[in-house]
Amino acid sequence: MIRVTHENRQHPGTRVADLTFEKGYSLVELVMVMVIVGIIGITAGAKWQGDLSLFAKADQLVNDMRLAQALAMGKGIYTIRSVTPNSYRIQDANGAAYYPQDPVLEGVTINPFAISFDGRGDPGPLDIDLLLTLEGQTATIRMYGYTGAVRRL
Repeated sequence: MIRVTHENRQHPGTRVADLTFEKGYSLVELVMVMVIVGIIGITAGAKWQGDLSLFAKADQLVNDMRLAQALAMGKGIYTIRSVTPNSYRIQDANGAAYYPQDPVLEGVTINPFAISFDGRGDPGPLDIDLLLTLEGQTATIRMYGYTGAVRRL
């Protein structure tokens, strides 16, 4: 905004313009920005939370696969296998379960699987992919043959 504030003393008949700017935002503008940022944050946060939940559950299964492998290396043959579409069991060669209750991955669907580890922790020659699904999101866990390395992809 330009405002003429006084006449120029060096050149009579002309005026000097001062440039003045209004600084800051009105309260209404600030509130509207906060509302918009809040809506975006809630929307993004809900999606992000779903992703974290799936990855946390995939990591739980990965850790239990590593546990079954470690048990096999220390005590002989151990197997981890699916029991229902969202639960699994770790058991020894006699069928005794490691956990008193089968771990359940709430809301997650897992494709059926059974992986047996020998005394060296070897799962066999083939790579095994497990697909986990939660609310339209998917995560893949791969166990590599011979090495027994397990990764969440």
